Amino acid sequence: MTRSTVTFRRNPIAAALVVAGLLASAGAARADQLADLQAALEKLQAQVAELQAQRAADAQKAAAAPAAAPALVVNPPPAIPAATDLGTASALVPVPRLLQLKAAGGSFMLYGDIDEYLNHMRSTSGAKVNALQDGAILRSRLGFAGSKDFGAGYGGAFTLETGLNATNGTQADQPNANTTGLTSSGRLFDRQAWAGVTSPYGELRVGRQNTEIFFGGNYIDYTERTLGSVVNSFGVPSRYDGDISYVSPRLAGAQVAAHYALGGGGTQSTSAYNQGVWQLRADYVAGPFRVAYMGLQARPAAGAAHPNSVYYHNVYANWDYGQGTVYAVYIHSNNGGGALNNTGGNEVGNLPSVLPGTNATVGTAYDIYQVSADYRLTSTLRLGGLYGKIKDTQASSGSATGWSVGGYWQAFSNLTLYSLLDSIDNGSTAAFGLAGSAGLTKNFSGANLTGQRITGVQVGGLFRF
Repeated sequence: MTRSTVTFRRNPIAAALVVAGLLASAGAARADQLADLQAALEKLQAQVAELQAQRAADAQKAAAAPAAAPALVVNPPPAIPAATDLGTASALVPVPRLLQLKAAGGSFMLYGDIDEYLNHMRSTSGAKVNALQDGAILRSRLGFAGSKDFGAGYGGAFTLETGLNATNGTQADQPNANTTGLTSSGRLFDRQAWAGVTSPYGELRVGRQNTEIFFGGNYIDYTERTLGSVVNSFGVPSRYDGDISYVSPRLAGAQVAAHYALGGGGTQSTSAYNQGVWQLRADYVAGPFRVAYMGLQARPAAGAAHPNSVYYHNVYANWDYGQGTVYAVYIHSNNGGGALNNTGGNEVGNLPSVLPGTNATVGTAYDIYQVSADYRLTSTLRLGGLYGKIKDTQASSGSATGWSVGGYWQAFSNLTLYSLLDSIDNGSTAAFGLAGSAGLTKNFSGANLTGQRITGVQVGGLFRF
């Protein structure tokens, strides 16, 4: 029997209807998805508009609100007076201060330091001194400094600074002081009291200011030209009343500064009191090298018995070789025979009223030579040493030689611990001694200085705040 095969074929109309149904279903699903996405986008746009409106309202409220009070800043990086900076030569860095107020382009800072040390000194005469002293590196002090930005590169600044003896709490400038050579006016701000204007063309200051010679101490030797420095043993003119100064911008590494202090602390209306002290500084910095001249000159009173002008000329150079600095300095001066026998004296003192021209020592010129170097053993420990000579150009018996070695450990950002061994050997008629930034309140008599060798050991700490 023969089997027959029947071939099945789908109806084309039915197939078309099925396909059309599937396409319609897919199109409906896609339309639903687009509608959902559009709704979500509209919701996000509404949220953005709400946030923008809230931000605009906040900005309007802030603009209408009164100015906020100045904020108290802890450990800020303020512009600190150079005399209280940390380090020497090119390694100078600002010291973190504890408190500073800043607001609207201005700042106000309270600053100061406490510097105390144990001092043991021995004279070849057999006399000894054991004391707690103030001011090996920095005379203890309290200061107020402020600045204000006027805009367009102009601004104002001021500094008020008073010295004190941290061993007993007294003023550095005591009324009716009996100690020879210390000022005795009892002024409140004995160290500095000046105001100035800064501009793109330099800075102008008026008031009681540090001398350029004093200001340059950090660049003179490893001690910052304080305890252990032969230059400091000779004496350094520190600051003057009624001082007008100008400091130029530093251009191509060069900078100049000029001062004129209007003399005359008396009330007499005579030309004898119309004197002054001129100062000039010119220095140049090129990478690790710095060279400079700093000097002053003062005229004596009219008709003085000794009409010599008093002068102090200082030339120095230093080189930061990476791990430390090498220093060299030369000084030529006749300002070495005044009342401060422990530091060689200052005929041009720190007030001054007038240069009376009554001291015959202005006829004696001195040459001071000193070389020094330090080495940064670690980032916080620095060791140094120096050798120097004070040469009396008229009589070798008035000359002296000295040396020192010392170490400085920056235990914390505001605390420096130090130790020194130092000596000065006087000729038969010389009476130079050891002293720090502050004069010694306990010292040898003239007989134990003149012609004697003084050796000292000091250990102390300097806390800057």
